[in-house]
Amino acid sequence: MRETVPKALSGLVALTLLGGLAAPASAAAPTAAPADLAALRHVVSALADGPTPAPTALEALSADRDRQLVDDFAEFDEEEEVREAARAALESSDPNAIRDFLERGEAEARQRAKDKREAVDRDNRTKIEALRGTGGPFFNAEVERVLKGDALDRADFLAFGADIARQRDKETEQNERERAAENRKRVEMLVAVGGPEVKRTAQAVLATNDDKAIAEYLEKGYRAAAAKDADDRAAHEKAQQEALEAAERLRDLAEKTARAADARGKLITAHGAAVKALKEASNAMSAAAAQSRAADRLLDADRAGRKVSDYGPVKAEVARQVGIASASAKAAQVAAGQAKVQADVLVETGLTHGVQWSEVATGIAAAADAASTASATAQHAVDATAADAAGLGSAREAELHAQQAVKWRANAEQHAKAAAQLAAAAARQAQIAATAAAKARQARIDAEAAEKAAWAHAQKTRDARVEAQRQAKVAAEQRVVAQREQELAAAARARAEQESKVAAEARLRAEAEQRTASAKRAEAQAAAATAAQKRAEAQTQEGVAAKADQKARGDERTARTARDKAVEAERLRDAEEARARAAEALAAAAQGTEHAQEARNAATEARAAANAAKTAAGQARAAADAASGAAVRARQAAIEADGAAGKARARRR
Repeated sequence: MRETVPKALSGLVALTLLGGLAAPASAAAPTAAPADLAALRHVVSALADGPTPAPTALEALSADRDRQLVDDFAEFDEEEEVREAARAALESSDPNAIRDFLERGEAEARQRAKDKREAVDRDNRTKIEALRGTGGPFFNAEVERVLKGDALDRADFLAFGADIARQRDKETEQNERERAAENRKRVEMLVAVGGPEVKRTAQAVLATNDDKAIAEYLEKGYRAAAAKDADDRAAHEKAQQEALEAAERLRDLAEKTARAADARGKLITAHGAAVKALKEASNAMSAAAAQSRAADRLLDADRAGRKVSDYGPVKAEVARQVGIASASAKAAQVAAGQAKVQADVLVETGLTHGVQWSEVATGIAAAADAASTASATAQHAVDATAADAAGLGSAREAELHAQQAVKWRANAEQHAKAAAQLAAAAARQAQIAATAAAKARQARIDAEAAEKAAWAHAQKTRDARVEAQRQAKVAAEQRVVAQREQELAAAARARAEQESKVAAEARLRAEAEQRTASAKRAEAQAAAATAAQKRAEAQTQEGVAAKADQKARGDERTARTARDKAVEAERLRDAEEARARAAEALAAAAQGTEHAQEARNAATEARAAANAAKTAAGQARAAADAASGAAVRARQAAIEADGAAGKARARRR
């Protein structure tokens, strides 16, 4: 019996120590109940009064297992303080050093490690807080993120994360500088090729030397300035078109005025010819009337002298005057026809001033015709008088005298009619002359106003031509700058200076050059849109890379946590396995004693706890492996996303 007591005591002590060591694993091995410990303490107290024997083989085995466990702590534990405490216990000459480490030293070392980590994290937090707002956008965002994260995030940030964030900000800043330089070049190009408002606003924004203001100008200000230039150009083109139309109207008016002046001159000439013919017809009519009266006087002399005078000269003269009157009447008709033709020309041009002289010429022609008719009537009266003279003393004297009276009455009526027509023509001519005089005065006033308007329109036309030449030159220079062909530009400017004297041609060329400049601006805007799309793609890829990196970090933290749990579970598994083996050894040693049943029950429960701890350790290790695999895949995805972002940045450049 005494031989088994030292063995039982040694086994119980080892079991007690292992039970105390494995106490934190009670969650993983719920079978380690307080009743077992009470039973073991009962066995120890029952054997405590005996003498202390020499260590048995079981005790030596338990001590070896304890040393191996501490050696594992010294070599594999993740906490430096725990490893140092374990090495100190292994190197100590104190026989209780191993047991003290297992009972208290490990927990104390872990607490020291925890305190040290917390102190280091506080120091890291202080250092990181001092970095707030000292970097670029990405760096500042990372500072805020790690301050809200865990200690590992802060340690990683100080170890390498800060450098990565600064590098990203540096790359972003470099990209921003490149974009700013490109924007400045675009604005400088607008200063060279833009319209007046675009040039003014572009020069103003360049003078600010503010990259943000330049970018905002390209996004908003340029469109407003270009729209104002387009409105001004449209207004100028409208005014130019109106000036050209006014000049065209003036040219048309000048042509019509020239035609009307020529027609009016010819009309006045025709009117003068009609007046001359009327005068000749009137004189012939008067001469014919005088001859008829001379014949009548001869007849009176013949009646008194009872003789017949020679009426031949009177007849000859009256016949000559009738011929003159007839020719004059025909000339008046021709002049009236010519006046009508010229009056139609005046009506066609719309300048009807003087058209009334055609009506006067027509009236004069009618009066001349009446004078001719009156002259013929006077000739008939002379013939009747001669016949009356020839019949003096004959039976037909009374009849011939009656016939003479009829002829004279007709002659008088015809002369009266002709006189009335002459008076009417004279009155009409006087009225038209008065109207013509008034219209002439108004025409002179209108001509003076038209002359002033013509000079004003001529000045506008000249200004429009000069402006069109200037616009043509500007358009040519725009094409030169856009195409970067200086020699072609010089030739274009020379050609523009030589061929832009006519306003219409200059306007057409300016419009063609403006379309070329618009096409170049459209190409530049398309290139800018492509660059913006590439920048957006690069930013999207960078966002994807950042999210992938963040996910990889999270998966790595999860993997580290899983590995920690797996190591802890394996440590507890080893502890439970040692405890189970010690209990089984104690049960084997206690066979045949009164404590054999209690030892067997304790061994069974210890084995169940060891098996449970083994299962939990296997599960923890599988979870740690899965987490490690996920972390590796997440890190690979982050690397690929960062590579894609780098390619996108390269394409953007």
